[in-house]
Amino acid sequence: MDVMNVKVARHKEDGLYLETDRNPEQPLIPTGRLLADSDNFALVYIFDSEGVFVQVHISEGFWPELNKSHLERTPIYLDTSSVEFADIHEELDMFLDIIQGNNNYGPEMVSAVEKHFPIPTDN
Repeated sequence: MDVMNVKVARHKEDGLYLETDRNPEQPLIPTGRLLADSDNFALVYIFDSEGVFVQVHISEGFWPELNKSHLERTPIYLDTSSVEFADIHEELDMFLDIIQGNNNYGPEMVSAVEKHFPIPTDN
């Protein structure tokens, strides 16, 4: 499994662009799967590259930008190639629902997620 790390997040008119530390050699196909890496405080989106999974790690430092895009439901793209993180908002919604008070991720991870993705109140 290949790993790419987000190094820059830029909001543009058409969405959020997450730039990584390397360019993929093969086209990436979004899988619509988002995982959590609680050991490294990262959200991990999975792409498929000709049958090989490629993990894109979005570390905590980029979660404010990710949350802004999530709240506005703007598209999120990988690098400049305009590969979209398909279904990332739906996956993030499910993740945020299950992590609340769920110490299986570790209390530090739960605290970090709740800090960067605060639950909206009705007030």
